[in-house]
This record gives sequence, structure tokens and C-alpha cells, in this order.
Amino acid sequence: MLNFTRDGHCFNFRSAAVIIEQGHVLIHQGINDDFWTLPGGRVEFLESAQETVTRELMEELGIVSDVLRPLWLVENFFVDGELKYHELGHYFLTRLKPDVPFDMSEDLVCIEHGGRLRFRWFKLSEIAKVNLYPTFLKQSLLDLPDTPEYFTWNELDK
Repeated sequence: MLNFTRDGHCFNFRSAAVIIEQGHVLIHQGINDDFWTLPGGRVEFLESAQETVTRELMEELGIVSDVLRPLWLVENFFVDGELKYHELGHYFLTRLKPDVPFDMSEDLVCIEHGGRLRFRWFKLSEIAKVNLYPTFLKQSLLDLPDTPEYFTWNELDK
């Protein structure tokens, strides 16, 4: 995976799925975390960012998905634990296959790499109340761009 640490800093190349259905967005968290993120994961060597999204959704949830289009390419700076991160994140509008049975009223828990992940559908109208990272998503999920956008988001100064 494209992730390395040096001198208290970490570079991370991540892809994430923006899955919106019936006014809800699918997000997940580690069982012991107090924050939520979009589903996805680290890009592997020689794997496209788009391929990462479909692979991660299959690994984590066992579901087939279609990546529709890119939304954002974001350079994200943040702290997690003892490390300061410089993350390059690709965010893709993604659709689940129509035959995927998903109950929006229940959490889904899965195990990945020995850790447990909780997936939950949140109403978009209530997403501002959720401890969601990166925080730009709280507003951006409400107004998806028509064409891909690039920007820098710095959580270090917040």
C-alpha cells in the first residue's frame, strides 16, 4: 500500500467511495474510534485509485459496486495519534449494484485486517452533526460538484 512514515510524519494515498442512496450517505468507523470516514482505503502499488474503491468495498462489505465518476482530489493535512499526516485522497461517486441487500436502519459490522469496522447510513440532512473526517465533507456531500475538483484541506490549524 502507498503509505510510509518518517520523522513523525506519514504520507497516505487513499481512495474513498461517496455512496448516496435515498438521501443517506454510507460512512464507517473503527469500532474503537470516535470519528467516521467514507468507506475506502489505501491505494496499492500499480492499482488505480478507482480500482481501490471497488476492491475495498468488496473486501470490507463483500459487495460489488460501480464507480461513476471522480468528485474530489484532496491534499489533506491532519493529526492522528502521534503522527502528522499528508494524505492524498481521491473521492469517487459510487453506486452499489441494485441487487445489494442493505438495510439502512441497521449498522453492519465487518472485520478487516484484524480490526472491526462499523458501517452506517446517515441522513445527509443530519451529516453536519456527525464527527466526520475530513471535515470538508460535512458541506461538500450536500452539493456534489459536476466536474472533479482539486483542493487542499488543512486540519492541522483547526
